[in-house]
Amino acid sequence: MKAHSKPTEKRERSVFSTIFISVLVILAVEVTLLIGSIAVSRVPQQLDRNAEDILAKQVENRSRYLEDFLVQAQNLGDMPNRINEKTEALLTSGQISKDTLGQSSASSEPLLEAIADDLVTQLRSSSVTGVFVVLNTCDLDARKTNGRLPGIYLRDLDPDAAASERNEDLMLSFAPAGIVKSMRISTDSCWQPALDYEELDDFVYQPFMTAYQDGGKLLMAQYGRWTTSPYVLPGDKREAIAYAQPLILPDGTVYGVVGVELLCSYLEEQLPLTELQNDGTGAYLLAVTTDEKPVGSIPLQPVTFSTQDRSLKSAQSIVMQDSSAAGTIVVNKTKYFACAEPLTLYDRNAPFSNEHWLLLGIVPNSTLYKISNDMQSLLLVAIVLTLGVGLVCSYLVSRGLAHPIRQLSDEVAAIQDKRTEIPKLSRTGIREIDGFSTAITQLSQDILDTSTKFLRIMDMASIELGGYEIREDSDKVFVTDNFFSMLGMQDANPNDVTRERFEMLMEELVLQKESFSLQDGGCVFTIPQKDGSERFVMLRITGEDEVQVGLVEDVTAATLERRRIEHERDYDVLTGLYNRRAFDARAKKLFRMPEKLGHAALLMMDMDNLKQINDTFGHDWGDRYINLAGQCFAQTLPQNTICARMSGDEFIVLFYGYDRRDEIRQVLNRLSEAIKERTALLPNGDTMRISISGGIAWYPENGRDLATLKKVCGFCHVSGEA
Repeated sequence: MKAHSKPTEKRERSVFSTIFISVLVILAVEVTLLIGSIAVSRVPQQLDRNAEDILAKQVENRSRYLEDFLVQAQNLGDMPNRINEKTEALLTSGQISKDTLGQSSASSEPLLEAIADDLVTQLRSSSVTGVFVVLNTCDLDARKTNGRLPGIYLRDLDPDAAASERNEDLMLSFAPAGIVKSMRISTDSCWQPALDYEELDDFVYQPFMTAYQDGGKLLMAQYGRWTTSPYVLPGDKREAIAYAQPLILPDGTVYGVVGVELLCSYLEEQLPLTELQNDGTGAYLLAVTTDEKPVGSIPLQPVTFSTQDRSLKSAQSIVMQDSSAAGTIVVNKTKYFACAEPLTLYDRNAPFSNEHWLLLGIVPNSTLYKISNDMQSLLLVAIVLTLGVGLVCSYLVSRGLAHPIRQLSDEVAAIQDKRTEIPKLSRTGIREIDGFSTAITQLSQDILDTSTKFLRIMDMASIELGGYEIREDSDKVFVTDNFFSMLGMQDANPNDVTRERFEMLMEELVLQKESFSLQDGGCVFTIPQKDGSERFVMLRITGEDEVQVGLVEDVTAATLERRRIEHERDYDVLTGLYNRRAFDARAKKLFRMPEKLGHAALLMMDMDNLKQINDTFGHDWGDRYINLAGQCFAQTLPQNTICARMSGDEFIVLFYGYDRRDEIRQVLNRLSEAIKERTALLPNGDTMRISISGGIAWYPENGRDLATLKKVCGFCHVSGEA
């Protein structure tokens, strides 16, 4: 009967009244949210329009830039006229003939050699990746059986980089062998002596045949045309588009094409994706269409995509719905919103003016309209969450959780100081609270189990690990059994370690053991072993709240491997001397310390007989010859010397820290005598003495920096032959 007492019933009625009031408040909130959702129901549509307008503006700005970029690229200036002038001069002198021009590389080589410098100048003055000229005077339709055309195709894969004075950054993709030799420019991996236009005739055939069939009545630039699809040179993998215009003599003879190339990868760099969408889901599409309808479906021929989506790049043809300014594109069942802006590349009456170029900004609908979609989802979630919170609150209040929770809190507080025991909480008869009590008990058990398992894992790990833990509220320090032994403290007892004793041991470690810090905050100590070897142990310390935890790890293998890699980075494999990189780094460091440099000298040497040995006995014997010289330098030169093998048969030596030049001359004399004593035994039984020649520059008389001394060495060439 006492279980059904009046006070309990009163508490139930009190909870009921609370539930009633809470439900009224929840209903009021729900009604407010519904009214607010109705009031702002037009916001998603406005957000969609704003997103479309922003995309359209970005595409418009980018199209202006791209149009100027392409127009500037196709502006060949007066190069075609200069080529015509040189062609007429060669025709007049009889060095070339219209009948044979373009028939073979030999008949065209005088003209190609005359215009080679013009092509290099055009490539350097334009933001393009290539420039070319192809010669032909015959109907290309009649040459299908003999489609190799002479010409020059010159490339610069990074036109934005600074130009090399010796054109070392240029490559010839096709050119006659004689032109390659005279231009002194490296050949591309896909180099051919002539162009097989049957495999690649888009940028040659269209402008040439249009002018050829028209009799060359228009200006050369009016026949100019951009290729409408990417092409790849035979043997190459890089896609490109090209602009070409025919070469026409004053008498109307069409004798070839000249133009520029843009690699698709370089063109895509001009179309940054992040300005469309920060997450890179947007795309730029450069496309061509011959459809002049202002509205309706427009078929597009993709030229190049600037995108991270491979499915877009694989699209062969695209149809844009709605209109020419904005519309929808569907690729692989994914809908994209597209904004298109025309690019004016040709004159209205030009032969290829029917090819309309467009720049499209493409963004998936799900990304473009994400804000409005998220807002609508948020409104829905808010309504659902409000209902859920109301139900949960009503349920919690109706069950009267205040007293059970207070009771549970008191029991937990009572056992808080008994950290070694598993808490046992009384049952309240309420399922959720009893479940919470059980979870606390289980969690405590899991923590103990996890600690035990972690210690076992540390014992079983292939890399030896150890650690410690310090709590602010305790004077004891917990350490693993192997912690002190890993740090070389064999006499330290890991059991019952006080905080004062632990801090004293760590101070001794820092003072007595060699160590170095890591960038991420750790520290590696060098622990000598009884067998004379060294062990490397890394210590990392972290702190959270009032607990400090340290972990030690055996990193001997990783440290030794890192040192091996650093040695291979700085030393020449063949001779064991420094390489160019290490020499420059150490020498430049010395030049920043004149007091340590003192009186110095720079000696640069070349081995004279290396080519003879390589040609006669092979490169293995040449390597032995180089190694012999390296051993001589390493064994003869004093300690205050930096010696390195720069490349091939070139060695360099920096003498420093001397008071007078005569002291360095004495070292040089000893080096010369040592070289005279060294001989190489050849496979045929003969012996050959080491023969070197070089130059020397004195510091500070000839210069005060490394670069100047190297130049002076080139003018002071001295031979020392043993």
